[in-house]
This record gives sequence, structure tokens and C-alpha cells, in this order.
Amino acid sequence: MKIESLTVALRPRTAWEAVELGTALVRRHASAIWKPWLLLTLPVFVLLNAMAWAIDALWLAGLAMWWLKPAFDRMALFVLSRAVFGDVPTTRQTLAAQREWGRSWLPGYLLWRRLSPLRSLNMPVDLLEGARGSDARGRRRALGPPVHGVSVLVTLVCLNFELAVFVALAGLAILFVPDVYVQQVLARAWAVLREAPAWLGVLSNALAWGATSLIEPFYVGAGFGLYLNRRTQIEAWDVEIA
Repeated sequence: MKIESLTVALRPRTAWEAVELGTALVRRHASAIWKPWLLLTLPVFVLLNAMAWAIDALWLAGLAMWWLKPAFDRMALFVLSRAVFGDVPTTRQTLAAQREWGRSWLPGYLLWRRLSPLRSLNMPVDLLEGARGSDARGRRRALGPPVHGVSVLVTLVCLNFELAVFVALAGLAILFVPDVYVQQVLARAWAVLREAPAWLGVLSNALAWGATSLIEPFYVGAGFGLYLNRRTQIEAWDVEIA
């Protein structure tokens, strides 16, 4: 790894400054991140909902899309980890990399590590450094503890943002209803919710997918920013460049 190729200004930052650095990188490389994200997650979304519709269990499709987040997160992390060294991957390269890159870590992140609030911080350590077993655990212990609290808060903040986006998208139609009809529309909407038609389940899953697609890359970016900052603090990258 040639740290002299880094495209960000290296200096010791506070944890929250590091989070902002990560989200700024996501904004800078938005096209490289969201193009492959949409090209991969949209077909998966359609397939899962079609299968769930067939068995009349659309909630399973929503749950599966939520559970597969760590697999999708690899795309944003792949782009950021290369773009920060000045080598922004193409959409084709990012999608092709998903067949192998980080695949050995997926079982853990889809099973016993799936609910970890430290996922955004630990994934860069595991996927980018290549350590295994006790070496990987040692690296996580060396890098993580000083920023564990911030990492947990980042997870909670991003979950709340996803919920806010979901609610905002669900209530968007009300903005276009004239005031005199709002009460009637709300009454009709409540009746539809009680009937719970199949299309409503698909719509709910689509809104959840949209909220996740908007927020999740920033969640990955925040963890990557924390990771970069901890590497700088521990290994003095800024001093080495100077």
C-alpha cells in the first residue's frame, strides 16, 4: 500500500471529523458507488419480492434485503478503498469484484456478526487487511476500542436516518393532496392498510430499499473514515509522508 498516493489530507482527526471525512469521500465518488449499487441491488430486490409474492410472504423479501446489507456494503467499501489512493474503479470492475472480493468474510457478517453495531468499523479491518483468525482479532482490538462508542452512535444515527427517509417517502403523496381532501385520503389510506393488499407489501419493501440505498453507503463511508483515522494515529502515516 503506497500511502503517498492517498488523495486525502492526512492528519490526526477527532473521531467525528473522521466520520465526516468518510461521508465526504462518499459524496465525492457518488457515481462510482451508486451505479453498481443500483445495478446489483435492484435485480436482487425484484427477484426476492417475486419469490415472496409467490408464497404470499412479502415480509420475507423485506427482511432478506435488510439482512443482505453486509454483502451490498462491499461495493461501497471496494470503491472507497481504491478511490482514496487515486484509483477509482469502474462500475464493471466493482461488480466483477463482488464475486470474490471479501467473500470469505461474508458468512460471519451474515450470521454471528450481522447485528454488530461495529460493523462499519470492522469490515475495513477484515476485508482490506487480509488477516485471519487471531491476527484479525488482534487488528480489531488494536484499531477499534478508542472509537467503538462513535461507531455505535454512527450505527444508531444511520438507522434513524433510514427510518426518517422511509417515513418521508411514505408520506410524500400527502403533500400533493389539497387540504379539503386530506381527511378523506387519510381515511382511505387507513382502510387500505387494514386490508393489507399484496401491492402494499411490495411498495413498503420498495420504500425500505430506497431508504437503505440512500443511507447505507454513507454508513460504510463513516466506518471507513474511522478506519483511516485510526491507521493514521497508530502508524503515523502523516509523519511518514512528511
